[in-house]
Amino acid sequence: MEFGALSLLPPLVAIGIALLTRQTILSLFIGVWVGATIINSWNPFSGFAKSISDYMIPSIADPWNAGLLILVSLAGGFIHILRVTGAAQAFAQVATRKINTRRKAQNLTWGSAFLFSYTEPVLILGTIMRPLTDKLSVSRVKLAYILDSMGSPLASMSPISSYGPFITGLIATQITALSLSDNPWTLFIQMIPYNLYGLFAMIGVLYVINTGLDIGPMYHAEKRAIETGKVLGENDKPLVATKESEKFPEGHTFKFHQFLVPMLLLFITIFTVIFWTGNIFENGFRGAFINANIVLAISCGFLVGSIGAGLFSVVYKLHTIKSAFNEFTQGIINLMIVPIILVLAWSIGKIAGQMELGAYMSLIVGDYLPSFIVPALIFLLGSLIAFATGSSWGVFAIMMPIAIPMAVTMDIEIPLVIGAVISGGLFGDHCSPISDTTILASTGAACDHIEHVRTQLPYAILIAVCTFLGFLVAGATAGWMGFITTAAATIIALYLLNKKAKRSQSPLNLNM
Repeated sequence: MEFGALSLLPPLVAIGIALLTRQTILSLFIGVWVGATIINSWNPFSGFAKSISDYMIPSIADPWNAGLLILVSLAGGFIHILRVTGAAQAFAQVATRKINTRRKAQNLTWGSAFLFSYTEPVLILGTIMRPLTDKLSVSRVKLAYILDSMGSPLASMSPISSYGPFITGLIATQITALSLSDNPWTLFIQMIPYNLYGLFAMIGVLYVINTGLDIGPMYHAEKRAIETGKVLGENDKPLVATKESEKFPEGHTFKFHQFLVPMLLLFITIFTVIFWTGNIFENGFRGAFINANIVLAISCGFLVGSIGAGLFSVVYKLHTIKSAFNEFTQGIINLMIVPIILVLAWSIGKIAGQMELGAYMSLIVGDYLPSFIVPALIFLLGSLIAFATGSSWGVFAIMMPIAIPMAVTMDIEIPLVIGAVISGGLFGDHCSPISDTTILASTGAACDHIEHVRTQLPYAILIAVCTFLGFLVAGATAGWMGFITTAAATIIALYLLNKKAKRSQSPLNLNM
């Protein structure tokens, strides 16, 4: 059965209700229900039942999804145990001796993301940096924006992240089908300068950090944080429940090794599991990362790090073994909303796939596809699909079999169209309230999810417009002109926007 334009309805309903009501779970479930109802001959009762039996339960059963649910749940325990044992406070206490301004804290968060490029840093980095950014009055949504801008974009260019092997596998399939001799990993590396949205999303957030370019909803969030110290708005509903402060025995001193040892255990465990599951002895260092089970590695790291933090708490008599374990499980309970949101987001993505949303949108755009604007339109189409489905990986899987054969037929550089596919997936995923990576960024920052989307959107759209111009130029020319155009457009746009912002709103203090 062909659904045509009806395939747009479920994601649009979910996104619209989410933005209007700020009720993420409700909006996602209604979107799933609408899609299941359409698929089941417009029977709402059957659609309701099938929403659970045909979409939510199979989403949980998928091995990759199940692994991510375990990871997120353990992350909740790790986040909570670091806070209640004083480990997070110990880090913030030491860090603020050197990192004593809002600008420095944000720059440290940006730079530290490169240390986590193999993990997609939103959860671990958010957990580590949040006590510091809270102490220096950086709003939670600003932290989420930094995490999100350095998460998928950075991972999409890292050969040792889960993104690298997935993208390369899609490329290899097309290379084989088209009987080409190109090396998929070489094409992946050559794609990086053409991953225009990913590159300039990271550069753009660095500019925002160091110039104080806070606009729209982000300006009000940062102004509130600076003037009142409140990093969350009064009506915000953070995905991770946090207390303003934990109660510790009078006179208790926080020791840095309370933080250092759990973090060392975290990283040692992650790398040990990576080298084990990736079989470093047979595959070598790079091959181990490519073949490793990254989700398993991070999950084990969270668990072992939590055990380390809990044992220190028992040694310092802050908790008994039983109460420390209770705190860990409480952290998992605090985060239960996130697995539910992820399951619903995957379910609506599955419905979009079953209704062939990607194929429909490709057909519509394909009717109006002059060759010289192919890269720009691939970027635009990928953005729309990713926004509607909440999945950059879905876009990669849908668009790669379309883009690479088109590039060969029309004599367009293959790395250019691959970059357009990746950029489109990243931008749409970056903006979508039903995206799992956006949800994880909100989780890492412990902020209101819809507020994160609202505050991030103006920056993402600005970079996307500049990226579209870059792909237009790249399609009409050759070499680095697309990169140069995007760079020039981004610099000029950010500069003019910053100049206008300074005239229309009072400047915020970056160095407090």
